[in-house]
Amino acid sequence: MKFKNQWSKLFLFLVIAVLVLAGCQNYSEEETSSSEGTTTSSNENFNAEVFNFATNQDIPGLDPHGAAANTTFRVIYLMYDRLVTYEGSSTEPTPMLAKSWDISEDGLEYTFHLVEDAKFHDGSPVTAEAVQYSFTRAIDVGKSAAGIFNKVIDKDSFEVVDDYTIKITLKEPFAPFISTLGTAFGNIINPVLEEKHGDDLGESVLAETEMGSGPYVLESWNRGETMVMKANPDYWGEAPTMETVNIRFISEASTARLMLEKGEIDLIDNTVISPEVLGQMRDTEGVEVVEADGYQIDYMPMNTEKGALADVKVRQAIAHSINYDALLESVYLDQAERIGGAVPKGMFGFSEEAKLYEYDLDKAKKLLKEAGHETGLTLEIAISDDSEVRSNTALLLQSDLEKVGVTLDIKTYAWPTFLDLVTSGKHDFGLVSWTPDYPDPDYNLWYFAHSSSKGPGFNLAFYENSEVDSLLEEARTSTDEALREQNYMEIQNTMAEEVPYIFVAQPKLEAPMRTWVKGYELNPMNSWYVPFHKITKEE
Repeated sequence: MKFKNQWSKLFLFLVIAVLVLAGCQNYSEEETSSSEGTTTSSNENFNAEVFNFATNQDIPGLDPHGAAANTTFRVIYLMYDRLVTYEGSSTEPTPMLAKSWDISEDGLEYTFHLVEDAKFHDGSPVTAEAVQYSFTRAIDVGKSAAGIFNKVIDKDSFEVVDDYTIKITLKEPFAPFISTLGTAFGNIINPVLEEKHGDDLGESVLAETEMGSGPYVLESWNRGETMVMKANPDYWGEAPTMETVNIRFISEASTARLMLEKGEIDLIDNTVISPEVLGQMRDTEGVEVVEADGYQIDYMPMNTEKGALADVKVRQAIAHSINYDALLESVYLDQAERIGGAVPKGMFGFSEEAKLYEYDLDKAKKLLKEAGHETGLTLEIAISDDSEVRSNTALLLQSDLEKVGVTLDIKTYAWPTFLDLVTSGKHDFGLVSWTPDYPDPDYNLWYFAHSSSKGPGFNLAFYENSEVDSLLEEARTSTDEALREQNYMEIQNTMAEEVPYIFVAQPKLEAPMRTWVKGYELNPMNSWYVPFHKITKEE
């Protein structure tokens, strides 16, 4: 009986094998190109004039002066123009609306000569008055954009020399001023918005639409699903290569991956797919994983203004509780490295000497005991629902902290809710990624550490140190690069001791795309920026 069952099983196996092979043959015939011109399923989705981009984060709003999300920056970079811009992988600003500029010997007066054929999407010219309006509105709105220009310019800094010449006089020297003008906060807005200011300076208007002069216009926006941008047919600069850009909001990374492999998506946001899955995709036919070194920092802000984390000993204990080697190996698959401060490796001002906390559970327990938490402590970590890396990091942190008697509750939020939570100071911990918009330590450290940047200004630790403020302000107003570097080093060392942030990793940049995508380069500082207007698709 046993012998007979074995033959029955063997017969059944052979039948199944035949059916499977037949199925595989049919699948192969359907998917493989033939000499007679039959296209694969992915080629059927190829359209040289339409670019499909997948991300898992919706866009909170479109106002350049109130924006705090990279998802917003990604699209408004294409809807608006700036005085200067950044091309490809370069970190050097190049002319855009400003075809040239003159700088006085004392570094205070900047005279910009504008191109004379640029027009806003409604057909009105981009003039010096529009430049003045845009920057003074940023100051009036007083949100994230104002942080760059805080104490550098005010509403009296502008002189319209003629329609296409504007002079900007700084209140004090500011070494990276030209670089700041290429950020999303430097986008030039159509001054017709002033007619729609209302009580909120037009913020409600720009939350839903755009008023720019860029290579793309907003065609439609179905929140949570798709944003469609169309090429500006009257663009003053080089004509956009892509006629249509579809920003697809796809919550599940596995879905985005499948759509890419089918050719329904051309490129996936570099923050969506985990390093492990990217490794698997490298051998996928028709898919390429583009790589670059970058200035992205993954970090953990700890709210220094409330609860147990207001005590530096608790923050130091947390820093000693994390198994950083295991984190880099298991979550980042060794595609990242540790840094001790807010200035990434490779950028001017990076400190090799900033303290790196060793994994030391005994020291962590001792510090918690000294802080009065010997019997245990419960904290909450907030993460957004758009990153497998952050969710995996949170789980590892939860396991590590449990070893020293700290219970870490993980709370996951939709991106807009998460952003509101951490900028309003309702969090204990957060997990965030940061990329600078211009390659200078001032950008990172002013936002991370200056007391004026608390909350909506992105100082998510609500950190305040008067000495750090003074060092930042001195570095901002100096053109002495040696002094600036010395100040930035000192700031990083001070912050490493006070631990308002734990810098988890500086990862390599990786993004999966179809092999038919040409001309896409990851920018080390604007890793989220995709130059849709210069990308092409070629089979």
